[in-house]
Amino acid sequence: MTRERITVSADIDAETAKIVEDGLDRSNELHNGPDPTKPLWLVCRDDQGQVLGGLKGLIQWDWFVVLILWVEEERRRQGIGQRLLRKAEDAARKHGCRRVRLATMTFQAPEFYRKSGYAEECRLLDVPPGHAYIWMSKTLAD
Repeated sequence: MTRERITVSADIDAETAKIVEDGLDRSNELHNGPDPTKPLWLVCRDDQGQVLGGLKGLIQWDWFVVLILWVEEERRRQGIGQRLLRKAEDAARKHGCRRVRLATMTFQAPEFYRKSGYAEECRLLDVPPGHAYIWMSKTLAD
């Protein structure tokens, strides 16, 4: 009988990571078909080309996932974040997305997203300690 051994590490070699990731992908494909995930970036720059903010997202099936939305500290509350989010939603619609999901923390931007029509779906308390991790979603109008 073969004995199993579990290792714990903060780092792993690329070959092992690929075996685990590919194994999960094959398992998921049995239920969902091939992974249709496509990245989508939106970047806001000033006249000199300086990056003022950006949004990194994914198109997955009929969902758009906002992974990162950031605006330079000095440029916040000037509408850049709102414009990035609105343009991302427009691009998501063009790619056939009907809904958007994202995660934020209580010290980040939950009110910003609420004002943009996002509803809280779930809240995990004390992540990080003293705060909460919030999942939000929005249905995109046609």
